[in-house]
Amino acid sequence: MGKILEAFANNILNTVETIENHNPQRQKLLEKNMKLYNELLQKLNDEEKNVLEKLLDVISDESCYDAQHNFVRGYCLGTIMTTEIFSEKESFSIK
Repeated sequence: MGKILEAFANNILNTVETIENHNPQRQKLLEKNMKLYNELLQKLNDEEKNVLEKLLDVISDESCYDAQHNFVRGYCLGTIMTTEIFSEKESFSIK
C-alpha cells in the first residue's frame, strides 16, 4: 500500500500546517490580527470579553466546518477529474 493511502487509512494524514513558517503576507495578517485583538481586549470589561471569546469560538468552529467541507468537495472534484482523464487516456496514446 502507498504511504499516503496507508496514512489516510490509519487516520494519521495531517493536512494542518505544523511548521510555523508563514509567507510574509500571511505573517503580516497574523500580526495585525493579534494587534487588533489585544487593542480590543484592553477596551472591554470582563462580561464583554466573555462574549467576544464565545463569538470567536463560534467563528472558529464555522471556519473549521467550511475548511472541512471545502477539502472534501475539492477532493471529490479531483477524483472526478482523475476518472475523466483515465477514461480518455487512449486519446493521448502515442502510436
